Amino acid sequence: MVRRKPQYDRVVGIDLGNGLVKIRSIYSNGKEYRLTLPSGYAHLRDVGESKNDKVLDLDTYRIDGVDYVWGSDIVKLKNKMKSVFGYESRYKTEGYKLMAKIVMARIVHDLEIEAKEKILIVTGVPSIETGTECETDISNAFYGKDSGFHAVDVNGEDYPFRIGHVHVTAQALSTVLGRYLDTDGTVLDEDYEEMKVAVIDVGAGTTDLDVVHDLRRQNGYHSISEGFRDVYEAIRKRIRQDYPSHEASDYDLLQVIQDVQDKMKKIPDTPNGKKSKKEEIRYEYKPSKKNEPVDFTDALNNSLKELASSTQQAIVDKWKDQTDLDEILLVGGSAELLEDYLSNVVYGITIPKNNGDSNVEGYYRLGVTIAESDE
Repeated sequence: MVRRKPQYDRVVGIDLGNGLVKIRSIYSNGKEYRLTLPSGYAHLRDVGESKNDKVLDLDTYRIDGVDYVWGSDIVKLKNKMKSVFGYESRYKTEGYKLMAKIVMARIVHDLEIEAKEKILIVTGVPSIETGTECETDISNAFYGKDSGFHAVDVNGEDYPFRIGHVHVTAQALSTVLGRYLDTDGTVLDEDYEEMKVAVIDVGAGTTDLDVVHDLRRQNGYHSISEGFRDVYEAIRKRIRQDYPSHEASDYDLLQVIQDVQDKMKKIPDTPNGKKSKKEEIRYEYKPSKKNEPVDFTDALNNSLKELASSTQQAIVDKWKDQTDLDEILLVGGSAELLEDYLSNVVYGITIPKNNGDSNVEGYYRLGVTIAESDE
């Protein structure tokens, strides 16, 4: 049997979130492509003013005659960085559309996608935006004003590209699909076709509770307007007690937290209830080499308790009977930090190994299936 040519030449999963942009695809040789960068850009003209003595890891993007920069060092531009953050109607803003175009151009540049190739983009929305005009707004942002045809100058070289289709799905469903489907779009675990799966997704600005049954997202989601950004704000408040004029970015704090978490994973648990070395590790933020660090351990723990408390109450209100749930997934970059708090009210929580990337992995695997389908 002759294998039918896929509808699309390239499949890309994109999670253009409030805090981070996450991308999942493959190179032309089949090697995995993953990229996670801050969700924000800056004008090229501001780079010299901010860091004129250092070379930054930034790429330049010329769009409609204006030069922008984006890359891993974008956070070092501090207040010059324009974050893509917000809630209602954010997908209609010029900032979101510009960020989408920069992200697409980076993908085309990295994967060496040719102008003739048709690109399928799969992305998603949280529960509160599923089935609303937000899905159309997101699609329009990626299609652009020329029905999917784009041309962006990246680092001085022109990259024309074509978006063949934008598929927008529910984030909770994508998390489950990422466990149901394999990387080639085939079925990995058919049990999910009949399972009832609860998803707790802790994002930057919101925390969503969803149920996916028989691979269909159920009605009656619950969303609370609290997320890990509230934790960051509590930490910043503590830092300002020592350094009133200093402003630490989400990404600065995330790096400190991740570094400490990585260090703690290497320390073995202590038996018999004895105090372990893990408990002695502190979270510290150092504004600069010459300044003393700020210990924000208590601020972190207290804010985590507050976020967990709100999430606990939402779980109790929404899922009074958990006996019919086959699996409960806790996802989001902060999942491991909240697990102990939520385990008190939810039995049998599962944190996927890729919990921080579960949405974008699901987008990609769904996209591969769509590209190979006959529809």
